[in-house]
Amino acid sequence: MPTLSVYHLIPPAGAANLSFHFGRQGIGLEETGETLASDSLFAALVVQAALNDPRRTTNGAPVWLEPFLADQPPLRHSSLLPRIGDLPLLPRPLLPIRLPPTAELAGKQLKKLRYFSPALFVAVCKGEELPADPIILQQGKVWLSEEDARCLPVPWKQTAAESSDAWRARLTATPLWQVEATPHVTLDRLSAASAYYEVGRVSFAVGAGLSLLVTFTDAQARPSFEHLLTLLGESGLGGKRTNGYGAFAWQHGTALTLDLPTPHERAVLLSRYIPTSTELPLVRDARSTYRLTRVGGWFLAADGSTYRRQAVMMLTEGAVLVCRERLPGGQILDVRPAEVGVSHPVYRSGLALAVGLPADSK
Repeated sequence: MPTLSVYHLIPPAGAANLSFHFGRQGIGLEETGETLASDSLFAALVVQAALNDPRRTTNGAPVWLEPFLADQPPLRHSSLLPRIGDLPLLPRPLLPIRLPPTAELAGKQLKKLRYFSPALFVAVCKGEELPADPIILQQGKVWLSEEDARCLPVPWKQTAAESSDAWRARLTATPLWQVEATPHVTLDRLSAASAYYEVGRVSFAVGAGLSLLVTFTDAQARPSFEHLLTLLGESGLGGKRTNGYGAFAWQHGTALTLDLPTPHERAVLLSRYIPTSTELPLVRDARSTYRLTRVGGWFLAADGSTYRRQAVMMLTEGAVLVCRERLPGGQILDVRPAEVGVSHPVYRSGLALAVGLPADSK
């Protein structure tokens, strides 16, 4: 059974909750997501490694990257995922969802679904039937099993005066995060004319936040990773950090063990993924199910100039790939633009964090 180390992002000292601006490519500043993809998080860690240690490899990369580039990654991590208290939420696997005939859930409700509690995630991966009445939060984006929900802390915990129905109704109505547009004004330097604009902000409820799942193949990599995570929390994550967004602290969560026995014949991604040339048959297999996303964007070079990165196609979280011998590995690509002379590499991580499905999964 896979066991994952869990890191909880929590509010920094003096703050009551977490707030971020996680922009989306091609969308204005007024839009934000509630999570950050694994490749963006890895890029932020690389920046902190470069700022923290002046040593470089022969091609100009921070020395922290050396084992990753040598195809011996000491760790693999997920995308940032929502959490409720100590309970991390997992991405919906692209597998059939089996519901009992008595379930009163319409197809439109299934379209909104994005995250499962661990118990429901394991049930879907095993091809088991889900309960007829899961606890549904965040306008249908989050499904919890009652078993997982019973372990939640205050304010989601059932009180002594509440009936089970009243508790479930209160859970359903309590938001885990809210996305709002905050107003801003910019002034023209010459004319002093004002221009109004809005910036999207995702704010998590007190006690909720984000989790990061990590597997370490080298225990000695843990201290340096945690140091970089601390530095990243101090500098901030995401956009509009000068406006106060993105700061966080972190703490260890309870290790997550998923009841998925071996041997496996398929795998579910908890991160984004770029297959290597030898892993392309996993993607081409007709039984694999996945979504693709085009990842581009801009980067700030060491000389202070801004350039557009080469775009790459990546498999998204929740993809299910046929892989009997080994779990998907992935690769890191240098995406610096070919038409300009950037003196250092610009890496986009497609290293996969995946968990295997049992051989008898339906």
